Amino acid sequence: MSTHTRLLLSLFVTGLFISLSTPALAARSYLIELVVFSMQDRGDDEKWITPNPPLNEKKMSRAKLPAQIMDEYKEVPIEIKESNFSSYVDRIRENPERNIILATHWVQAVLDPASTIIARITNREILTDDLKTDNIDLMPDVSGDQLPTSQPVLDGFINFYLTGQYTLEADIRYTPVYRPSILDEEPATGPVSYRIYEKRRIKSGELNYYDHPKIGMVLRVTPVEMPTEEESKD
Repeated sequence: MSTHTRLLLSLFVTGLFISLSTPALAARSYLIELVVFSMQDRGDDEKWITPNPPLNEKKMSRAKLPAQIMDEYKEVPIEIKESNFSSYVDRIRENPERNIILATHWVQAVLDPASTIIARITNREILTDDLKTDNIDLMPDVSGDQLPTSQPVLDGFINFYLTGQYTLEADIRYTPVYRPSILDEEPATGPVSYRIYEKRRIKSGELNYYDHPKIGMVLRVTPVEMPTEEESKD
């Protein structure tokens, strides 16, 4: 066996030993804080306006509600108790042209796209596995695309993952209250939905604003120091 071959074999064995003996790095956990609000008196001429824009069914099927994600934590992380994000929520609430639809938070480990947790962002009280309103028999003789809504409906997901850099994908659909016209001379129109879809790099501690003529979102991610297994047992 030549010296060159022995050297390559030695490096291979050493590398294999290190890979077997070194534990995998733990995924970093982040607190994600989010507020979604509607905006009054904004124009309807934006390209985002789409009749019933579809949601990604594969990702929606994986999504968990923030409360379900938080059920995995026995103790509330100190970062939630010390957060000042509520001050931003109050500032939005005090604006007469803004109406808060949803304010929520959760903690999750950030992994690769196939393994990371996807958060379901919705104000629906009742969730179904079927994402297509055409198959929900709420009102006879009314199709899903023309389904009147008695309250604004928010639905979608937040996908926060790591692929060399932290990336956040937001896909949110908003359907305002639908009030059909009672005037005969006005044409009949069905409900209109608005969609925010963005994928951007995320830095911790920064406020991220997602703008849209009808709705807006403010989101922040903050690293969370989770207790070790030994600390959890104490």
